[in-house]
Amino acid sequence: MKTSTSIMNFQEGIPRSFEVPVRNEVGFCAEPECSCGNAVIPAGAGYLHISQKVVDFRKDCPTPRDLLYKFNKTQADLGCFETFTLDPGAVYPRLLCRQAAIGHQLDLDVAAQDAATWWDIGKVPLRSTPKSFSN
Repeated sequence: MKTSTSIMNFQEGIPRSFEVPVRNEVGFCAEPECSCGNAVIPAGAGYLHISQKVVDFRKDCPTPRDLLYKFNKTQADLGCFETFTLDPGAVYPRLLCRQAAIGHQLDLDVAAQDAATWWDIGKVPLRSTPKSFSN
């Protein structure tokens, strides 16, 4: 698992990035509607889709440890006999192939740079991926 050990940059008490561990040497297109059939995406490639839902959820848990604390606190607040369902699309950005990134109208340059940075240091910017309507 590759993550950065540097201290996060904070601006006005809000982290500017969050950690997402890189676990494999390849990824797969995470868009279920894509006709690519979950194409293999080699390390360093692909397009990262960071939704506003992810940004909203991760703004107070920039590290894996913070994320685990948030999960545990949520479960404790509910009580020991209740469980909560978490939408994985609200916790982690999605790695996409080019076709899926175009389908989401993402700014391809930004999405590709975000993916490359994530592959390299395991960090993702705490902002949604900008849209481009002229891919």
